[in-house]
Amino acid sequence: MVLNFSKRKHGNELLAVLLTANGYLTADFLQQHLHISRRSLFYLINKVNDELDQHSEFPITNVKKLGYYLPKDTVRFLQQTARTDASNQIATTTATQRQLLVAFSILNSNGRSLADLTCQFNVSRNTIIRDTKLLRTQLVAYQLKVANTESGKIITGSPVAIRKWVYDHANQLKPLISRIDDSFVKSTVISKQIKLFERITGKYLTDDASTMIQLFLRWYLNNIQNVTNQLTTSAVAPKDLTLDHIWAKSFLNDFHISNSSEADYLVKLINSSQFSHVNWNDELIQKLKPFAVRMISNFNHLSGAHVSIKSISDSLTVHLLSTYYRAHYNMPFEYPDLKDIQQHYHHTFEITRKVVVPFEKYIHQPLSDDEIALIAIYFGGAIREQKTSPSTQNEVLVVCSSGIGTSRLLLQQLESRYRGIHFSSPMNVLQYENSDLDNVQLVISTIKLQARRDIPITTVSAFPSSLEWKIIDNAIIKAGLATSDTLKIFNVDTLLDIVSNYAMIRNPMGLKLALNDYLNQLTQEPLLANSQENLSELIKLLPSEHVGFLTHQKSWKQAVRASLSPLLEDYSIEKNYVDQIINLTETNGPYMVIGSGVMLAHAAPRDGVNSLGATFFLLDHPLPVINDQKMVRLIIGLAPIDYEKHLSFISDLMKQLQQKDWLTNLYKLNSKNDLFKYLYKNI
Repeated sequence: MVLNFSKRKHGNELLAVLLTANGYLTADFLQQHLHISRRSLFYLINKVNDELDQHSEFPITNVKKLGYYLPKDTVRFLQQTARTDASNQIATTTATQRQLLVAFSILNSNGRSLADLTCQFNVSRNTIIRDTKLLRTQLVAYQLKVANTESGKIITGSPVAIRKWVYDHANQLKPLISRIDDSFVKSTVISKQIKLFERITGKYLTDDASTMIQLFLRWYLNNIQNVTNQLTTSAVAPKDLTLDHIWAKSFLNDFHISNSSEADYLVKLINSSQFSHVNWNDELIQKLKPFAVRMISNFNHLSGAHVSIKSISDSLTVHLLSTYYRAHYNMPFEYPDLKDIQQHYHHTFEITRKVVVPFEKYIHQPLSDDEIALIAIYFGGAIREQKTSPSTQNEVLVVCSSGIGTSRLLLQQLESRYRGIHFSSPMNVLQYENSDLDNVQLVISTIKLQARRDIPITTVSAFPSSLEWKIIDNAIIKAGLATSDTLKIFNVDTLLDIVSNYAMIRNPMGLKLALNDYLNQLTQEPLLANSQENLSELIKLLPSEHVGFLTHQKSWKQAVRASLSPLLEDYSIEKNYVDQIINLTETNGPYMVIGSGVMLAHAAPRDGVNSLGATFFLLDHPLPVINDQKMVRLIIGLAPIDYEKHLSFISDLMKQLQQKDWLTNLYKLNSKNDLFKYLYKNI
């Protein structure tokens, strides 16, 4: 039985042991049970008896030579008190929720003792002490403090700060808010007032926002019955006498509150919430709609996504209305999972940060990271909705910065080496961040990625070394996609090794391609189109002016710019395309250096590609890329116009790079004429 009768330390423990005793209890027993001195025991009994006397109950009685006991009437009184306390106890599911409710309990009292709180939440004294220590830290963000007074603990701070804390946690505080006396503020009245606001303004709250507002208003209206909790009254300017303000003043008048500052606060509060529908004839909405359309268009341009303007422009406009009000009224929104959005959806978040700039100029202030995170969620959701076909079970994702180039090279090798395992079409970082990852067992990437949903990520080169192939093998085995035995069954390199043990292979590359074709027929999983089908198209991508030597290059950046200059001159690309290649390399490391000194310099089509093109330039000496991590001797520039038309180039490039002597002989050339002839003959 939990008692919360006495305000004295050990008082409730004393009463509890006397209540459960079968007879008299000696002073020695009570002293040892409570771990106090005899003098403290006698003092405690006197003080508890004073408390019982205040309730007109019989005191703790001492029978000489027998001990102490409680009279029957006092026992019945304390048992009834315990039952009442038990009915008022609050059950919580988590420590976080309990801590919030403890703070709310303190907030709505003139002082809460530890005994009050232990009884109310049915936890130990030490638990409440620990909770209040944690609260002190958490409340600092709201400029609120826990203070100790003679009547117990209280929370101090400005009325607006207290309101913000309650509003931000209204859903978690529901167990206590629902216990507020319904005789003064009826829930049905608040609900009707919210519907009235929606009807007269044409702005309809989302279900979540409506629930939050109604919970908060139930507490708020009770709170401001105390005049000291109201804001200082100020005159409202004529321009502020809108339908919103007329509604707010009428609403407050129903509760006998006449305070223009409170009416203004109520308008700001409700307009800062999320809306589901708006009046499209509203002048402000008409001004915001073009910003929404422009944001979506810019997002598509920067990300390479194909978010439908028609599908989300209306919902984004409605969201911008709330965003506008929060900025205009200085009612900041705090996103609880901001760090998660910034970390796991970094690319989406950063692109969103760029596309909101015109809107920020319109409202004359920058949006907070919390607001940007909310808008990023809109774009992420739109990208996820584009997915039309379900993921194949046990799928492996292949990812690079742009979804082309290096990942295409890697994908072709993976499909050739691991037949029977399903690999996704290459994804860019944005698609990866916003994929639901259903049935995905493994991610293989040419750049470092942030892990999601504990799915393992293996980062390798576009042309994996023998060590990297072993790493991929182990990752596939660990993910349960194959065993060490099954990996060897359809591996072309393994077959070549076996054949070479018993026969001389005059044309290793020819045999490898023939085995590839044969295995493709068996598995009915064709690789990319053979280069012979598109030979003429490849030669068009490398006219003589796009092939040559680069001398006296001082850095890899200078070499990249020089190698891509022919594409700039014929307007195949814009200058920002070259800048983006350098930026991607500096951000993600030298992942475009695909092995043996070869750099496949490329970015996404959206980064400034006007037409399909390629360049091929040898350096007179190797150059280090990013702090000597890798050396580059050959720069192959690629300008893809979309995600498909450059695949034959990638396929043929891989075929040549897989031949051990092709690069060796290439690096021995020293004239542009010989270089062009070599390429024309061998590609």
